Amino acid sequence: MNDEYQEKLDIKNRLEKYYQEQSIKNGLSGMEKIVAYTPLEFQPRAMRRDLVVAQLDYGEILSMIANRQTFTIVSGLNPSSGLHLGHKVLFDMLLELQKLGGEVYIPISDDESCVDGKVDSLADGTKNAREKIIPALQKMGFDPTKTHYLIDTEQKNLYKFALEISRHVNMPELNRLFGKEAVSNPGQVFYRGCVQLAVILAPQLSGSKHTLVPVGIDQHPYILLARDVAKKMGMIPPSELVLRFFPSLSDPEKKMSKSSPEGALFLDDSLETIKRKINRAFTGAVSSLGDHLRLGGIPEACSVFALQQAFNSDDFEVKNLYDRYVKGELMMSELKETTANLLIKVII
Repeated sequence: MNDEYQEKLDIKNRLEKYYQEQSIKNGLSGMEKIVAYTPLEFQPRAMRRDLVVAQLDYGEILSMIANRQTFTIVSGLNPSSGLHLGHKVLFDMLLELQKLGGEVYIPISDDESCVDGKVDSLADGTKNAREKIIPALQKMGFDPTKTHYLIDTEQKNLYKFALEISRHVNMPELNRLFGKEAVSNPGQVFYRGCVQLAVILAPQLSGSKHTLVPVGIDQHPYILLARDVAKKMGMIPPSELVLRFFPSLSDPEKKMSKSSPEGALFLDDSLETIKRKINRAFTGAVSSLGDHLRLGGIPEACSVFALQQAFNSDDFEVKNLYDRYVKGELMMSELKETTANLLIKVII
């Protein structure tokens, strides 16, 4: 077998193993039954495209969707930089869930940016939230009557609630869940142990509500802690959906991040930048044309195909691209050109 093909097959296997092990380790359930038995109109694109890999008590939310009842969704971001496509995968899903009955709360953690040193000052984080993040999110089409943009440090009641929550957590628990390096200064302790939990549970301050929190697997400790605190405070423990890390263009085993700008596509990238980055992106095909035709490619190890999975609205077209890819019938030049054209429509 071609060594390059084996290398990319190994990437696919490592990625699958990682999410399987993390799900088992954290007591999460798979998505197989939910995807199999849920009508397509109740499945956001990320869910039916295998971008959602695990869940916790999602059945409660699904029941509310089926009965056309309102539920709340909490999912935010850090305002240390502009938005990239990894963010858009999440917020596209939130938009679809909103149309299924979700009232969306989007906390923007300028406080986390400050205590983790991701911005030069708290004022910079707050300014980024107000001038860059919120306007970009508003352009995505959220219903303004059912969407709440919350800059953490501007929420007086949130911090009061965080103080109440502080009585229900302890340092050994925080160290165990997050690791001592993640709670190494007083600000980090208060943010991770209290403020973030207040953010997750805040919709219930006006009464018990079923809440869904979509996260990456690295955020799962917050959900565990929030569920524990909710039980202690007589609230409904939040449900969880776990998304795959959206891959860097340069390495499918790393997540798209502002810290590696050539591996990320930002929502303010130009047409020329989009084409350049995609043309240089890592694919799941071997470099030898003869071997590609003979062996096929590995779409699961391809950062370009991941963009099709996430942003192409045509299920049939994505399935066709996948099948041709595996058979070696899809050339990478065609995939990159098709994907660049798709993303120009998504971003520009």
